[in-house]
Amino acid sequence: MDVQTKDSVKSNWVSEHSSIKDSRSFLFRENPVYKPFRYGFAYEAWEVQQRMHWLPEEVPIHSDVRDWKSVLTDKERNLLTNIFRFFTQSDIEVGGCYTSYYLQIFQPTEVKMMLVSFANMETVHIAAYAYLLDSLGIPEIEYEAFFQYKEMKNKWDYMKRFKNKDTLKDLLITLVVYAAFVEGLQLFASFSMLLNFPRFNKMKGMGQIVTWSVRDETLHVHSLLNLFYAILREHPGIWSDSMKAEVELIGKTMVSHEEAFIDLAFEQGPVEGLTPEMVKGYIHYIADRRFEQLLMNPVYHVQKNPLEWIDPLLSGIEYTNFFENRATEYAKSSTQGTWDEVFSGLDYKNQFS
Repeated sequence: MDVQTKDSVKSNWVSEHSSIKDSRSFLFRENPVYKPFRYGFAYEAWEVQQRMHWLPEEVPIHSDVRDWKSVLTDKERNLLTNIFRFFTQSDIEVGGCYTSYYLQIFQPTEVKMMLVSFANMETVHIAAYAYLLDSLGIPEIEYEAFFQYKEMKNKWDYMKRFKNKDTLKDLLITLVVYAAFVEGLQLFASFSMLLNFPRFNKMKGMGQIVTWSVRDETLHVHSLLNLFYAILREHPGIWSDSMKAEVELIGKTMVSHEEAFIDLAFEQGPVEGLTPEMVKGYIHYIADRRFEQLLMNPVYHVQKNPLEWIDPLLSGIEYTNFFENRATEYAKSSTQGTWDEVFSGLDYKNQFS
């Protein structure tokens, strides 16, 4: 169980401009003993991540190689190539945020365990995407090709602006940018475009890699938002209207970058089952959910997921192995129920008010 820290919370009145080192929060202080946990949600997230572990070599992709060479149209290959050019780099940036930023700030052992496990899974994602690209025969020069496309470089340059460590505001903004808008939004645009292919019996190994990656990223978003809520709970009044306005502008800017990237990905036109307008609608829907999770009003007012076919792909603990037509579990057998149930159990949003 978590240790109650109400007394320290009540006396921890600091502003958003206060230095992190001036905070009395236990989030920023080492705990000399392992238990009792102060942030039990972090240990729970670590445990879930361990049960969800996977490696790229578990995914057979021989049929993807065949599809790439002889089934996909030129338009479809171009769409995938544009996504692949930045896909690995996105997770490199996310993983770097865990190791060079979060782990330098948050001190409790259970929180560090969560963050280290998430950082490790980002290395698996990086290796998995590279495994796919290498198997398809995509040359290594494509790993740096994103520098040549302003739509990709604008995304990269913008996300790298938000890693200051001076104030509590800096920390909150970085959490919002990387958790809600990079892992929780921009990656999902690429996920949606990639997951469209297995719907039509194409690129099934890629689909399995993406499905597993989505579940990891969903856990990361839920858990980092719980860290966000813990900061708010222990620093009353810090989530000011002015900061919310700044976050709204950041979110809208990152959505606009993603819209430009989507247009680039579809530069040769729509593909079977998907148009750029559909993906933009999906990103607006996801953005509104993220704004709501940040205790803000929606911006795009999209209440219904315009890509309804995505949810069934991700809703269960089991799904059919595309190659052998047998059920496979993503998690270890000790995980029971659906992933919605697992993740809902990690939602601490209502516990800080």
